[in-house]
Amino acid sequence: MEENFDLLAQSRANYYTKGSPIQFVKVELLKGDVSGDIAVCLSFKNITSQPIVGLLVDFKCKDRNGGVVCQDQFYYQGLDTSNGQVFGADDAVYISKTPVGSVEVDLLEAYLEDGSILDLSGYGRTRLPAPKKLPVELARKLEERTHKTGLAYVPQVLDQGWYCACGAFHPREEDGVWCSECGGDRILMQNTLSSMLQANRTAQPAADQQPTRMVPPVKPEEPTRAVPPVSQQPDPSYNVPPMHSQQEDDDDMIVAPERPAASARSGYTANYTEQQEYGYDDEGYEEDEYDYEDGDMDPRDVVAERIIRWAPPITAILCAVTALIGFILTR
Repeated sequence: MEENFDLLAQSRANYYTKGSPIQFVKVELLKGDVSGDIAVCLSFKNITSQPIVGLLVDFKCKDRNGGVVCQDQFYYQGLDTSNGQVFGADDAVYISKTPVGSVEVDLLEAYLEDGSILDLSGYGRTRLPAPKKLPVELARKLEERTHKTGLAYVPQVLDQGWYCACGAFHPREEDGVWCSECGGDRILMQNTLSSMLQANRTAQPAADQQPTRMVPPVKPEEPTRAVPPVSQQPDPSYNVPPMHSQQEDDDDMIVAPERPAASARSGYTANYTEQQEYGYDDEGYEEDEYDYEDGDMDPRDVVAERIIRWAPPITAILCAVTALIGFILTR
């Protein structure tokens, strides 16, 4: 029974082989729809001017913990790949029952159409910087402008080569401006992206032209409650006890006005409990105030009332006597 394999995961090579006419491009993991096996497929690119008919590589597959699960050689034969073509993805180099975490590839030999053999083992690897991702909205607009799909990266030129917007890396040995994978023109993509960014900057008003934003006023907190100021030089008749705080609710701390001492508390009658609570004890004070029952009168008020009552007639009598004495003396 024939089994189909579906793409499970893929990853581009994070290095390139400087100076080599063959470059390792990417690794793909395919999963069988019947057995569930994982097939490891590798892709390469020919950047020579001659067709390649065969390629020998050494590969090492590792699990997700970094342990080597397979290391072997694989020979790609019957190829007919010209300059810029990608090949190898149709052949599985390894079938695994468990997922593969990473793959390392060493290029050994390339077989040309004229029968010559290129030794590839002397080219060392050079690690590549990761390509820069485009914002999703900007990537979508770039795809619309260029009529291509999969453009998720910033097209950029590096010392080692250049990145296409599709993520493909092209070493300097691969002379050209066309991407061998998506067919995009590097210069056209860079210019298109630059014009889009410039249009975004132009569309945004300058800082001094942007409308003033109305900021709602900050809602004030609970209004401060006015408390009568405490005199710096209190009246000697007041015996001011220490100030204390009283919390009326969770958000307000209210400084309660202090009660005056007993000698100055006009009209205030405290019970025993209140006196003990605030430290007022009338036994220790000289009795300056009097408590009267209803209908009683202060003796001092009685004397004043009598003076007011008898002062007019006494004054009138004294005036009459004075006038009489004056009349007698003038005779």
